[in-house]
Formats: sequence, C-alpha cells, structure tokens
Amino acid sequence: MIHALAHFVLAHAHWAPLLLALVAFAEALVLIGTFVPGSATLVAVGAAAGALHLPLLPLLLGAMAGAVAGDTLSFFLGRRYGPRLLSSPRLDKRRIWIVRGEKALSRWGDLAVFAGRLLPPTRALMPALAGTSVLPWWRFLIADVIAALVWAALHLGAAAFVTHALVHGGWFNAWWHAHGL
Repeated sequence: MIHALAHFVLAHAHWAPLLLALVAFAEALVLIGTFVPGSATLVAVGAAAGALHLPLLPLLLGAMAGAVAGDTLSFFLGRRYGPRLLSSPRLDKRRIWIVRGEKALSRWGDLAVFAGRLLPPTRALMPALAGTSVLPWWRFLIADVIAALVWAALHLGAAAFVTHALVHGGWFNAWWHAHGL
C-alpha cells in the first residue's frame, strides 16, 4: 500500500498534501488509527519529495492539518463517549497503552498529549484519552498542533533530506557509498 502511495505521489505531486491530510486524519482516529500506516506514508512521500525537489511546506501543512483534525475528532469522541469508547473490544490489545496514557495524562497533562503524538503506540489513543480527562480542549489543541508540526516535520524532513542527498549527491552520498551502505 505504501509503495502504491509513493508512486501515486510521484505521478500526481499536486495531490500529495491532500493525500497526507487524509492518511494523517485516519491514523489519528481512535478505533482505526492503529491500523493506518501514517508515519510510513509520510516517510515515503518525504522520500519522493526529496528525490523530485518537491516543496515540503504544502506536504507539512497537509499532514499537520489532517493529524490535528483527526486528533480533535478523537478528543471529542472521548469527551462524548468516555470509557465506553475506550473499552471497545478493538482496543483490547492496546489496554496497557490506555492505562499508561491515562497515568501520563494525570501526571503531565498537555505534555502527555505532545509525547503521545510522537509515540506510535499512543498516537491514536492519546486524543481520546485526553477527551476523557479533565484537560481543557484549548490546552489539548495547543499541545496537539505543536506535536503534529514536529511529527510531520521529522518524518517528511528526514526522509526528504536523506533521499535528496542520496539521489542528488553531496557529502552524504559520498559518505554513504564510502561505508558500503
């Protein structure tokens, strides 16, 4: 699936920001997010962008907007349905991460929201957990926007940098090949 998305981006670069927004949105949803390869998709699209000299800002904004929209929906699903949502059988394999996320939220609040976006096991859970907590929505939103920016920039930027350096030469390409990698 990721290979097909990367090829789609290569053929239709103007659709890449929307594609990233949709993937990031789906990955942020509480019940299905753990099954969506959002980070891998960002890396694949970032690599394609680095190889093709595509501007990263539209990609970054698309991924960030989708992540914040999905996280916000999950936050309000958590606020509305609370423990019933988190006790879904679909989340049985994530029970330990739910407990850890609840403890982190009670201890660190919005910093846990920031960390939750960056850690794959809690990425789709933390917004709903924050919705069930006493954390105000505006504090959740501030932490989430910053975390989504960092998340998207790290995945897209690192992949674009490495691929650009390998495809177009420079010191990194020379180092890579000198070490037999």
